[in-house]
Amino acid sequence: MTLYKPKNSQPKIIKIKQSKFISYLRMCESTQEFKSWLSQIKRDHYDSSHVCWAYALHREQSIDYHCSDGGEPSGTAGKPILSTIKTNNLIQAGVIVVRYFGGTRLGKKGLIEAYRSAADNVIGCGETIKWTNTFKYSMTFPLRYYGEVHGYLSRLEVKIIKHTSSDYCELVIEIGYSNKINLGQNLLDITRGD
Repeated sequence: MTLYKPKNSQPKIIKIKQSKFISYLRMCESTQEFKSWLSQIKRDHYDSSHVCWAYALHREQSIDYHCSDGGEPSGTAGKPILSTIKTNNLIQAGVIVVRYFGGTRLGKKGLIEAYRSAADNVIGCGETIKWTNTFKYSMTFPLRYYGEVHGYLSRLEVKIIKHTSSDYCELVIEIGYSNKINLGQNLLDITRGD
């Protein structure tokens, strides 16, 4: 199955029986990043009735799924949002739906449909890109080997995230799962164990 991560998105608003639902989609690389974003949304919408959410984050060899009904009846908000994330094959993604109650109760079925529609709306209008399983590595080696190391990493289509150097070169790289095999040993060979 091909997975996708959000690239960019704008908040979307739908109104259902006088209630206003504002939905947000964002790429998140960690639980901490999601929680920080969620805190900001809650501050921005301090006067809302409910803030409901779900996310899907890759953790080593599995996917971490979590959701919250934000005070709505159990299973009526977080699960429909999470279901929409899964249906759209999203990863490294968080969806938050803010509700301003309009005075008319929607019932359990109505809430499920409303939160699913709000999540569908923001996901359907946002851009996504194909996700590949990558790993980050940090390495330090004598500067004299930079040319050889850089040439080797270029052939692997490695993304250099951070580069600092003096007498030693320090690199933080992001590499695809399939290219990480023998990475350490090959780098040791190139730098003669340095």
